Amino acid sequence: MIFLGAAPSELVRQLRIYRLKVGLSQADIAYKLGFSVPAVSRWERGVCTPDLRAVGAIVDFLRRADAHTEQALIRAVLGARDSRNLWEGEDVRYLAGSVGEYSETPQMRAVVGRSIRRFMTGIYQEYVENPAMVASMKAGEIASVDFYSGAALSMTSIPDGFVQKKTMTFQSEIRGLIRCDTRSLLIPIAQAPMTLGAVVHDWDALSRPQ
Repeated sequence: MIFLGAAPSELVRQLRIYRLKVGLSQADIAYKLGFSVPAVSRWERGVCTPDLRAVGAIVDFLRRADAHTEQALIRAVLGARDSRNLWEGEDVRYLAGSVGEYSETPQMRAVVGRSIRRFMTGIYQEYVENPAMVASMKAGEIASVDFYSGAALSMTSIPDGFVQKKTMTFQSEIRGLIRCDTRSLLIPIAQAPMTLGAVVHDWDALSRPQ
């Protein structure tokens, strides 16, 4: 229940809970509220509080927001181009994949809702298994990571002459959960900035004016 007299910090907390529950990104919330992504990021990190206009927009949005189940989330992701993973404690679960993955890769369909740790390979596995990285994800310090490598999951393959760029974009964590959207692209080796490695982006760096 949303109260008009709720403090801005409490409204941001409720907005964040809703955003995580339905799988929206900070960019999605920014678009729906009519504010910038850095502004939403700063609210969630407690760097600043929403002004009166923003508070009104948040209250109006939360009043109209519908509760979504995980099945609704999966249906939404199936209509998108991205796949989605969910950390539960220290485990990583595969929530749903893109339409292409579902139609072309039966193995990926089979792991929906299951732990995918045993399928991970290469530098992707190294980062997910790295305690410092996981701690940074939980602390909300990492906005995204770009991986350049071969196959990230053992059930996928990379053609000769290509490098896989796998981008993981993290949403803020709450109560031990970390949700991330992932997108994989095949890049010709000649066009890839690196053939093996990772680039980590934090929220502060992304929020700075370019």
